[in-house]
Amino acid sequence: MVWHARIGALATSVVLGAGSAAADPPVLPVPEGAALTARVERQADRYDIPVAPFGGAAEPTRMLNGHVIWEGYRMPAGEDGLAGVMAAYRELLRAGGWEILLDCTGAACGGLDFRFGVALLPPPQMVVDAAAFAQLSARRPGGQGAPVAWASVLASRALGRIHIQTVRVEAAAVAALPAPLEVPPEAPAPEVTGGTELPHDAAAETGGGDAAGGDLLARLTADGHVPVEGLSFDTGGARLGAASAPALDGLARLLDANPALEVLIVGHSDNEGSLATNRALSKRRAEAVRQALIARGVAAGRMEAAGIGFLAPRASNATPEGRARNRRVEIVLR
Repeated sequence: MVWHARIGALATSVVLGAGSAAADPPVLPVPEGAALTARVERQADRYDIPVAPFGGAAEPTRMLNGHVIWEGYRMPAGEDGLAGVMAAYRELLRAGGWEILLDCTGAACGGLDFRFGVALLPPPQMVVDAAAFAQLSARRPGGQGAPVAWASVLASRALGRIHIQTVRVEAAAVAALPAPLEVPPEAPAPEVTGGTELPHDAAAETGGGDAAGGDLLARLTADGHVPVEGLSFDTGGARLGAASAPALDGLARLLDANPALEVLIVGHSDNEGSLATNRALSKRRAEAVRQALIARGVAAGRMEAAGIGFLAPRASNATPEGRARNRRVEIVLR
């Protein structure tokens, strides 16, 4: 695996300006071909770094105060896959004098407890598949004017790609910092507007989409993903209702008019039922949309279907309104 030449960032203190993400050097080396999806920098912030598996006897996180830099990346899975990415990070951290504190994958990290216990950049800047992720946490001693530094690398294979989140903290004596946020304040949070209140056992379920007609392409281009409004499915099933035709026709026209677009069709669910059941159902629904678009003349190779169940809610599942918003199909730029 080839890496961008910023290895010095591992061994020396990094002082970054307030310029654009593209102009700033990465705080940790990144694989060749990885595209930056987000960069959030705060001179004085708090970050709870994972230091032990979630659900075990040890405290799973350690609270850090200081200069915190978040970065998100996305890249093709390639031949090396998730294991290759993490092996390269592991080697580079050790070579730079970092002490590995936590090195785990999937269930060994705590599975779903880990996935929902760590702070993440919002999708699509960072996407984590609870069945295919790995975590590295490390500490580098200070000295000779350099502060103590901490690094977290979380990578996941999801939706056919590798998603990487790195967090670097340079420790500082900072008082009265705010409590940690699930999403860094500067990062755009997922929208939670739109949606129709529906009971879970209604005759049909809609995605509660909030994009329509002419602004679909603009939203897709700007945000990288957008819910599709107007789809309906049989309760507990993946058969598209007749009312879905206008939404499918509009989406087919959009793809026909923009032949360079390649998309992921991603199904989402509420949290009623097991994760395995919801992931399977949400993938079947995404595949149903894909097949409906193929039937309307869209090339099969331009689309891929995936289902992630309730792993990426955009509202609380504690209310019927929130569950309705979470049951949706989204189009994601590939």
